[in-house]
Amino acid sequence: MELSYLAFNIQVLSVPLVAVLLWQLTRAVPGRFLVDWTVGWVALATALLFLQLTIPAKAHGSPTAERFTFSLYCCLEYVFGFLLWIGCRELTRVTPIRRYIWVLLLPLMFGLLAPWIFPTTDHVYIFHTPIFGMFFLLALMATQGYRANVDSASHPSFGVHVVRGCLLILGLLFVHYGPVTYWSVWMNNGQPFAYMLLSPMYDLLAEVGLAFGMAMLVIERVRDELEAKNRELAAAARTDPLTGLLNRRAFDAMMAEWKDATFSGSVAVVDLNCLKELNDQHGHAAGDAAIQLVARALKAQFRITDPVFRTGGDEFLVILEGGHAAEMTGRMESLDAALKAQRLPGVAVAVDLIVAWGLADFTSPAAIPVAIERADHAMYACKTVRKAVG
Repeated sequence: MELSYLAFNIQVLSVPLVAVLLWQLTRAVPGRFLVDWTVGWVALATALLFLQLTIPAKAHGSPTAERFTFSLYCCLEYVFGFLLWIGCRELTRVTPIRRYIWVLLLPLMFGLLAPWIFPTTDHVYIFHTPIFGMFFLLALMATQGYRANVDSASHPSFGVHVVRGCLLILGLLFVHYGPVTYWSVWMNNGQPFAYMLLSPMYDLLAEVGLAFGMAMLVIERVRDELEAKNRELAAAARTDPLTGLLNRRAFDAMMAEWKDATFSGSVAVVDLNCLKELNDQHGHAAGDAAIQLVARALKAQFRITDPVFRTGGDEFLVILEGGHAAEMTGRMESLDAALKAQRLPGVAVAVDLIVAWGLADFTSPAAIPVAIERADHAMYACKTVRKAVG
């Protein structure tokens, strides 16, 4: 029994450390599930303290004190099991606690009444441990719908597997303690199996593994959220906020990616005429709307895989891989038609938006800058002609 008592004392000292660890994580990581787990571990640490008080009360023949402390021990362990289960549910779905409080009420009634009804606390333990074990198995089933946030196979989620494994071990341990205790009380004159002397150590090892898995799971979720945020920031850094088109930074990054590529194609440089006059006469809202209309019309003329850039205030660039300037001409003429009779904020009548454009072919990605320069010259020539006609 001394070995069993030593193992139990180690468990009593270790569980509060787990509660502190999870509490520290709640200060850095948002999530209702983590708060529930932390409160649950605090309840378990308190339950073990009451169980420790039960031992001297039993030794000194104080049945009232023994039954009272054992009753609190049972109820607090059920609170731990319930919050563990609820926390696991909240990993995968929104779970209002009040909706499932009935799952806790029945075990609580047993914990409050059984120590005063059964002859000894050993008789209560026969039923208490399977009830407690069922909470671990419920929590295990609740984790089956969990999916990691990250969509990359380069970062597998190990934490949830550790949690599941420890929940299974704890569930099987506590469920089997019931019949084993029954055999000890009723069949073997209160003498337990030898291996049961170390049952607190088995519980502690599985509980520490569960806490480790929980910490891993939380850290993995933080990592996934940071990676998702970084991807969003990277996408935002390469996207023009007004039009949603790619920006100059995206063009530079794409050119770096194409450094060793081999393909030909064509480019179109497009410029919106009279943007300054629109801004001066009707305000920047009208000018911004005109830019957005040109961007939308450009995207409509090309495939989703054809990169369209806003390279300046009223300047746009399109790269058509595998295309030719002759093919781009038809698209630009369609663009002219799409921009006629547009409604702009602050402008009483419909406006024909006029763009100037220039085209050029390239034989390899390395030649794109030269092609853009040629297309730019062609665009300015077109701009001069269209202003003269306009």
